[in-house]
Amino acid sequence: MNEETQLVVMTNGQVTTTSREVAQVFGREHRDVLKAIDNLTKGFDEGVRNFSQAPMFTEETYVHSQNHQEYRQVRMNKDGFTLLAMGFTGSKATQFKLRYIQAFNEMEETLRSQPALPTNPLDQIVLLAQGTTQLSKEVGKLKNKVDELDGNQVLNSARYEYISKAVSAKVREYANVNNLNYKKVNGELRRDLNRQINEVAGVKIRRDLRDKDFDTVTQLISIWTPAAATIYQLKQMELEV
Repeated sequence: MNEETQLVVMTNGQVTTTSREVAQVFGREHRDVLKAIDNLTKGFDEGVRNFSQAPMFTEETYVHSQNHQEYRQVRMNKDGFTLLAMGFTGSKATQFKLRYIQAFNEMEETLRSQPALPTNPLDQIVLLAQGTTQLSKEVGKLKNKVDELDGNQVLNSARYEYISKAVSAKVREYANVNNLNYKKVNGELRRDLNRQINEVAGVKIRRDLRDKDFDTVTQLISIWTPAAATIYQLKQMELEV
């Protein structure tokens, strides 16, 4: 936002400035600006009051930053400012008027470039539904990103311990079912199962398992059988005296 558009703000759908801001920009005492506004409004007849679609001047208060007391100020729209600024003369005053006029025009142009909100209740409902749908999509995207981040976290200690116990139980089960010496084949079977786990999860070591791998790994453990090379190695070990 440039220097000019900072002179004005949006208030209740119209571009406005205040008597304090005008006093500061034009280098005048605030009380003198208020007096000038009072003199203008005293002379308003009905025709002047109806000149602008919205009130040209609106009474307000502000809180002083030092003593925290309330004081009077007046908010004005473009018509009110134009009427007030007519009484400001001099070359510098002209420059300040031009800055304000530019500021009002730029803000109004910004408003005109924005799509108007529908006044028909049905159209308002449609617009609200569209906004809700878009919001749902954005929330869904954000949730997916959060889920992705969570899924890429390494297994917490509880889940990692569960996997370790499941590996031990599966190795012992295989040894018992196949009448193998558990102590003798334990190491070879563990290496085989861990190797398959790492391949399925795409990690180098089991410590790198991610949270999103948990379900896949537990399913693999439940249906695991050793690779053919491992089974051959086990048979060779059984033949050893």
